[in-house]
Formats: sequence, C-alpha cells, structure tokens
Amino acid sequence: MRAIGSNVGNSAVLGGLCAMNLFPAELNRPEFRFLDLLFPWIAMIGLSGFLAAWMVVAIMEYTGLSRYVWHLPLFFLALVVLFSSLIGMLLVP
Repeated sequence: MRAIGSNVGNSAVLGGLCAMNLFPAELNRPEFRFLDLLFPWIAMIGLSGFLAAWMVVAIMEYTGLSRYVWHLPLFFLALVVLFSSLIGMLLVP
C-alpha cells in the first residue's frame, strides 16, 4: 500500500485527489531550442509581447487613434508589459 502523497507516474495523489501534470514535457523546459541555440523562456515571451504591442500601435497609427494617446512611447511600453504578462501567464512553463 502506498502512502498518501507518493508519486504515481506523472500524477501525485494528495488525500484522495489526483493532481495531473497539465503541461507536456516540451513546455516544462526553461529554454527554447532553435537549431543549436538555446533562448531563455522569458526572452521569447518578451519578444512576443513586444511584437504584439508594436502591431497594436501600428494599427492605432494607421487608423488615427494614436492622436488620443497623451504619450505614445509610454503607452507602447505599458502595452509591452501588459502583453508580455498576459502571454507569460497563458504559456507558463
């Protein structure tokens, strides 16, 4: 008989409840491999947040909505932080 809290495969039994591993093994690594280079997870999240914010600001400038923003570079920086945080929460390793 196994003790409560012992590991069973990829899941852990905790007081009758089973906590399964929701993320595949590829997402559990701290780096992303591109060819033979390893990129840190946070750099990829920051880059994707930067690109998403750049796209939003480009659309705002194309449509003329950027004239309603008081300080566009500060707004861009806030969007980078916002999108990086949201993407990081969704794709946590």
